[in-house]
Amino acid sequence: MFTNISWSNYIFVIVLLLASWYLFIGFRYYLFDITEIVTGKRKLRNHRIKDLEIHYDVVHPQTFTGSSKKTSFGETEETILDIDAFAEKLKNLVKDASQREVIKSEFIGHLSLLFTEYSSIKNSPFRSSVSELIISECEKLDTISLSHVEVEDLWNE
Repeated sequence: MFTNISWSNYIFVIVLLLASWYLFIGFRYYLFDITEIVTGKRKLRNHRIKDLEIHYDVVHPQTFTGSSKKTSFGETEETILDIDAFAEKLKNLVKDASQREVIKSEFIGHLSLLFTEYSSIKNSPFRSSVSELIISECEKLDTISLSHVEVEDLWNE
C-alpha cells in the first residue's frame, strides 16, 4: 500500500493538511484580528520592531512630599535632579561669560551664587564629579581657568 504512494503526493497531502490546520486555528482564535486587517481598520505590522523601539522618559523636576524615593546609589532623586539643573545652569553661565567676556572675580561670584542655590550638592558623593565638570567647563573660556583648589575653596565658602 505504501509503495503505491509517491513522495510528491505524500508531501502535497501533508502541506494541504498543515495549511488547513493553520487556517482552522487562525479562524477559530484570530477571526476578529483577521477581519480588522482585511477591512483596513488595523495595519499588519511586525511585532519585533515594537520590541526594539526605545522610549526615553523625560524627567521633569518635581517636589516630593513625604518620604523621598531612593535610587540605587543611595541618593535621593531630588539631589540628582539638582545636579542636572546645576549642570544646565553652569553651561549657561559659561556661555554667557564667554559672550560678555567677564573677568574671573565676577565669574567666581556668579559661581558661588550657583553653589548657594544648589547647596544639596555640597554633601553629595557626586561633588567631585561636579567639580570636574566645573573645571572642564571653565577650560572652554579663554580668560578664566579654575584649579581644583579654587573649586574646593568655593565649595567650602
